[in-house]
Amino acid sequence: MIGPGVLALAVSGCGTGPIYTEGNAASAIGSVPGRGLWEAYGTVQDPARAIDGNIHTAAVAADADGPAQLVIDLGKPGTLNMIVIDHGANEFGFARQVVVHTSLDGKRFVRRHAALGTRRVSTLLLMSPVLARYVRLDAVAPGTRPWSVAEVHMQ
Repeated sequence: MIGPGVLALAVSGCGTGPIYTEGNAASAIGSVPGRGLWEAYGTVQDPARAIDGNIHTAAVAADADGPAQLVIDLGKPGTLNMIVIDHGANEFGFARQVVVHTSLDGKRFVRRHAALGTRRVSTLLLMSPVLARYVRLDAVAPGTRPWSVAEVHMQ
């Protein structure tokens, strides 16, 4: 039997399970490449944890006061218009503002979007689909705790 507290957490979205799952269907031409091709790097500690498929591990900024950066190489170009940053169990591990930059070559990045971070999950919606191989997420306005990225999902 599920207790009322657990049910309330699940209904409110406060649980620590994944909130987003990757589709199992074959990728359409131009869609985001499969996670098996992705690589992550940046100024956060353990950047690969942000794309490892495990909601219980996280890439974390070195401190809460400075900017932090996470770059994801998708392995090949793909089209995307939404990025979901799941902060996992670290409820307050969000940045007050995140800026999205994209690139095809990993050298010249174009600013695409800036949005407020939110507790547990930050959803960043681009105004139009973008062709990119590299996606850079900059936590430009730190939160009260170090930026924590348990998983990044893109579509």
